[in-house]
Amino acid sequence: MLLTSDILRRKFEQGLPFAEFVTSGESQGHRPPWDQRYGQLELIAEQHALVNSFAREMNVLCVSGTWCGDCALQGSAMARVAEANPQRIHLRFILRSDQHADLVVKAQINAGLRVPVTWFMAEDFEPVSRFGDRTLSRYRSMARKQLPPDQANVLAAPPADPVREVLREVLDEFERVQLLLRLSARLREKHGD
Repeated sequence: MLLTSDILRRKFEQGLPFAEFVTSGESQGHRPPWDQRYGQLELIAEQHALVNSFAREMNVLCVSGTWCGDCALQGSAMARVAEANPQRIHLRFILRSDQHADLVVKAQINAGLRVPVTWFMAEDFEPVSRFGDRTLSRYRSMARKQLPPDQANVLAAPPADPVREVLREVLDEFERVQLLLRLSARLREKHGD
C-alpha cells in the first residue's frame, strides 16, 4: 500500500520537533551524539542564503532512532536546514517503534527496517520524495573500509570533513525537492506563479 497524503499528514502531526525528539532519547543516554553533531553543522552564510531563498513550503518527516549515529548526523543536518527557513520548512521526527509500525513497515529499504528514512512532502502533504539510510559519502567511506580495494569501486576522494559533507548532501536533497516544488505545474497553477 502506498503512503497517501492523509497517512503522511497524520504521522507528521504525531511527530516531534527536533529538540523534543532529541530530548526523548536523553534517559537512555542517546543525547550526546545529537548535541555534538548539531554543534558541528551550523550553516555557512551561502548555505543559509540558499535556504532562505526557498519559496515553497515543504513538510519533512523523518523516521529515526535516538540510538542511531547516522540518524544523529542526518537529523542534526536537517534541523539546521529547517531552522534557516522555518516559514517554509516544517520538520518532524518520529521514533522507529511499534507505535509507528504502520509507517515503519512501509519505509523498508532493501527489505530492511532502516533508519533514518525521510519523506519530503508538498505543502498539502502530497509525497514528493523519500530519502533513506546513509548518504553517498557515508556509503563511500564504508566501502573503503569494508571492501577489498579492488572491489570498493569508489572514485571520489574522501571528503576533508565527513560531517560537513553529510550536511552538504542533506542540503542538496532539500534544494532538489524545493526546485521540484517550485517548478511543479500543479503548485505554480495553485499559487499563480
